Parts: sequence; C-alpha cells; structure tokens
Amino acid sequence: MQAFKPSLLSFLFSLSTPAFSEIERGEVIYKQLCFNCHGVNLDGGIGPSLIDSYWKNGDSYDAIYRSIAKGTTGTEMIAYELVYPEKDLRSLTDFIIGKQEGNRETLRSTYPRDYFKGKRLHPDLFDSIESTSQKKLPENFYYVERMFDGVLRGQSKLFIKSPGKYRLNINGKGRTSIWVNGKEVHYSNDKKPKDTHFDKEFELSSGTHDLEILHEEPTAHSMRFGVRLQKLNGRHWMLTGKSLEGSVPKVVRSGESAKVIRKWIEGLPPRTLLLLLPNKVLLAYDSTSGKIVKGWESAFINQTPSLDSRSQKQSEVKGKELQGIAKTILEGTRFNLLHYETEGDSVKIATLVDGTPKSFRVSPEGGNSYKLTF
Repeated sequence: MQAFKPSLLSFLFSLSTPAFSEIERGEVIYKQLCFNCHGVNLDGGIGPSLIDSYWKNGDSYDAIYRSIAKGTTGTEMIAYELVYPEKDLRSLTDFIIGKQEGNRETLRSTYPRDYFKGKRLHPDLFDSIESTSQKKLPENFYYVERMFDGVLRGQSKLFIKSPGKYRLNINGKGRTSIWVNGKEVHYSNDKKPKDTHFDKEFELSSGTHDLEILHEEPTAHSMRFGVRLQKLNGRHWMLTGKSLEGSVPKVVRSGESAKVIRKWIEGLPPRTLLLLLPNKVLLAYDSTSGKIVKGWESAFINQTPSLDSRSQKQSEVKGKELQGIAKTILEGTRFNLLHYETEGDSVKIATLVDGTPKSFRVSPEGGNSYKLTF
C-alpha cells in the first residue's frame, strides 16, 4: 500500500457510502487504495502478493488486521487505523481472507522420539506431552532442519474455494498419520504390513478446514517426506517443501559489488545466470551454450520464490533492453558449468567446453555496457 493518505473528499466519501456487506465494503476500499501497491488482482507489485503462500508477517485474521491497522516498519505500509475506522479495516481484512486458497496459518511443532516409540501416532498422544519447539512457517508448507531427530506435528488451515472430492499424494519413508476436520484420512508405516495402511478420498466444502499432519522418519540430511493435496481432476497444493531461507520475495538491485542471480525468467533458457553489475547492467548468460543472450540497462529483478501459488507469476527483469547485446563468448558444442564467483565489481565464470577448462571475467564498462577478460 502506498505511503499517502487519500484526499479529504475520498475519505469523506468512504464514510458516507451506503451500507454494503462487509466483504463488498472491503473490496471497495481495496480498489480505492490498496491496488496501487498490491496489484489489481492482489498478486503483488511494489508490495507483496496477498494471495500466495508466503506471508512474512502472518496470515491469520488477527495478523492481517494488525498489518493493515498498525502498518509495517521499514516499508511503505502506513498505519491505516489513522485513516479508516475499525469497521472498514475489518471489512478489508475479510475481503483479503476471502481471497485465500490453499494451506494457511501453518504451525510446526517438534517432539522427542522416545515418547512415541511403540505407540501409534494420534493427535491425543501429542496433546499429552510438551513440544521441544514450535514455529509459525511463513512459507505455509512443512519442512524441518537438517539432520532433524524427532517427530513432527503440523497444524494448519485449508482454505478451499472449489468444493469437491480430494485426496493426498504421499511419498517418503517412516510413518505418517493425517487428519482433516478431526477424521483420519491417511495412515502409513513402512515397518508395518501394507494391509494396515489406508488413504481415503474425502469431501471438502468451500470454506476453511482443519488439517493435522503427524510424521516420523529416520534422521537424514533433509526430510524425505512429501505431501500434496489434490482435488480430483483439479489443481493441487504442496504441503511440504524446503525453507525459502533467503529466497523470499524481494527486489534485487545492483550494489557496489557484482551479483549473480539464478532465477527462472520467462523467455530465457532454464540454466541462465543473471549477472547484475554495479553500473545496473544485467546480462543473461546461458551456461549451456556459452552465450550472452540478452541484456538490460537500469535493471533490477523482482524475485519471487518457488511456490506453487507463484507458478503463474515468475521472477521478472525490469529495465530497458539493450539492443545488439547477444554475443557468443565461448565456442564449442558441449558446455558444463564448473563454478562462478563474484570478485568486486566483476563476475568470474569457469566452465568445461568440449572437455577443456575455460574461464572468463565480466566487468562493468561505462554506464550501460560491459567488458570481457579471458
């Protein structure tokens, strides 16, 4: 949301508008103001998307209302409790909540293994012991730290728009019990006979539903457990994944040092390295062909993480495209990228070309160009 107050006229209009339902009133406010930063379709712009899975400041009703009312420090999101009455802010919150779909309000709790040894996983069992850790996961899918040694309990809300029959697609090792609205819909244990396992289809109406995932697996470098919620003959949502860590939604701009970004951009080869130089020149280097395929000046990258809900809104390059920038840097037929590193204002890239090691350096030149050093 943009850091300005509406005119006195529009503010008085907002107070005198005839009564709407709460959600309709929230939509009116959104279209008057919020779309400037969060997009006409709530899919983001200057501000973050309000319909994808990643919610840095929380996605519960109270958390969304608080962000609107109190603002967000360090951003252009002001405290709108200074502009609109509480009733309007709650209508706006209702409107945003009504646009959610998929897994939300995701709480991960972990427990010691010993207590569960020889016992079948069940929610009541977890209620009888204190967890060793609890964390709200802004990505809204489940993951654990590397070499995790314990038992996972996940509790969240499923926001469903399309009613119908659903099922869970599950892979990995260990034992798992999954509950929807207080009923067990999946049970598996790779140390028990398969005739004790079950995986039920279940009906979900439009609205909000309770989801609980209980899981234990052998300690490993990373969690091998995967769960996907699938609407029969419809779309799906991943319920497990990897921490986004530093790959959160953000704008990547040039700085004093060169940067290398590896994000899929529509229209570029999938193994492209994006080289962002201090003079704001951005070069797309295709590591599978040894060519610079595109370039931009005054450039930055609107980076989005790899979430299911962002699959229709990829990371984007912003800037003025440079003409005649395409260039073959390395001649050959077989390319195998070895490594790359930044050194001050330059990027050094090493690769195998037809089995022979080659390396080169890309550095800024002037205000809108670059130079190569071999």
